[in-house]
Amino acid sequence: MIYSFYGRLSVGNMDPDWLAEGDLPPTFYVYGTEDPFYRQFQQQYDVIRNMGISTGRIVLNGWPHGFGSDGGWVNDYAAWLESVFANKEEF
Repeated sequence: MIYSFYGRLSVGNMDPDWLAEGDLPPTFYVYGTEDPFYRQFQQQYDVIRNMGISTGRIVLNGWPHGFGSDGGWVNDYAAWLESVFANKEEF
């Protein structure tokens, strides 16, 4: 899962009990510090990671919402994803 925002549109859910019901997959966040949802992404990343779910993150300093594949994050995400599939028996 990438570009996840578990909850409803524009409101991330931070309740680990509710999130655990979803049997979440390994999750990777990519977001910019100028995104209006920046703080929610930060908080939800911490919640998901603390739940023991394989979680990765790249924060693009000064970037807004909607940057697409710009920002140089794609190769790092690909490497993370390869590591997830290499260790799939853990998930």
